[in-house]
Amino acid sequence: MLEARELSYYPAEELEDNKRVRKQRSKSKKIKKRNNSGVKIIFLFLPLMICAICLLILFRYVDITSVRQDITNLQNEKVELEKTKINLIGDLEGIKSSKKIAEDAIMKLGMNYPNPDQIVYISVNENIAGGKAKNNRGLKKALSIFGDLF
Repeated sequence: MLEARELSYYPAEELEDNKRVRKQRSKSKKIKKRNNSGVKIIFLFLPLMICAICLLILFRYVDITSVRQDITNLQNEKVELEKTKINLIGDLEGIKSSKKIAEDAIMKLGMNYPNPDQIVYISVNENIAGGKAKNNRGLKKALSIFGDLF
């Protein structure tokens, strides 16, 4: 079988054709390299972004934990203050009691209960007491009338 080939006798043209083909091949390789470099950049920054987000979350948990610790400390302080308050109220009741006051008056101030001959009795007239009762009745009646108006 015979094969037909076109022969070129111009080597300069062949060189130019080879250069064009090489340029086209290098351009296609550059395009592929550019695509690969973008993917590489994405694969590089994606783990970095994930690590940064994880660190931010971790720092927030640290803040939450410190706030919880403060709350626990304040609650413990509140319980201690309530115990102190209860103790102080008990001490105050003890100080305000009549027995304690009488005991302090006798011991610290040197006071004594009165003797029967030191007690003085005063008699009151019944007329004065009765007159006051009548005035009180009239006053009560006037106030009740005044109150009924409203």
